[in-house]
Amino acid sequence: MIKSRVKYSKRQTVRKNRAQTEIEALFDSADRYEEIRQFGKAFRCYRTAALLGDQWGQVNLGNYYAAGKGVKRSLQKAAYWYRKAYHGGLACGARNLAIDRKNQGNARSAVQWFRRAAAMGDGESYVELAKIYKARRGGRSAAEAHLRQALKLDEEQISEDAREQARALLDALRDVGR
Repeated sequence: MIKSRVKYSKRQTVRKNRAQTEIEALFDSADRYEEIRQFGKAFRCYRTAALLGDQWGQVNLGNYYAAGKGVKRSLQKAAYWYRKAYHGGLACGARNLAIDRKNQGNARSAVQWFRRAAAMGDGESYVELAKIYKARRGGRSAAEAHLRQALKLDEEQISEDAREQARALLDALRDVGR
């Protein structure tokens, strides 16, 4: 019994490695197509990667739909792919969906999606939440809490740019409180 489990795992690993190699080739092709501004071809590469279950392919496909790059713009289709990436474990799927919702003026939905991304340790989402709360009456303490949380994250969870924004916003909020 144990022997067959090990054998199954090895087969699964081989399949996974083949799929991963294919996905990497798709991303390489997409990069080349983007460099020569053939966005329709890059879109097709990301779509194939997304359909193979790659979360980064799903996010990139969502980005193409959101921007109307290489395909007709569709925020609904973008949201579908962002959700898929999020459910696959990628916080930036939730963050990108939150950004689209914020840009559409749907603050309530944006906050919900930023919170989901932040719960997965996404530093940029903490900063975006802080900006939203800072703009609200009585939201200063919530903004500060989000910024402090962002600053606790390591470099894999927050970009240096977002970390600098968090520091600057926190300093500004402290100055206003004095």
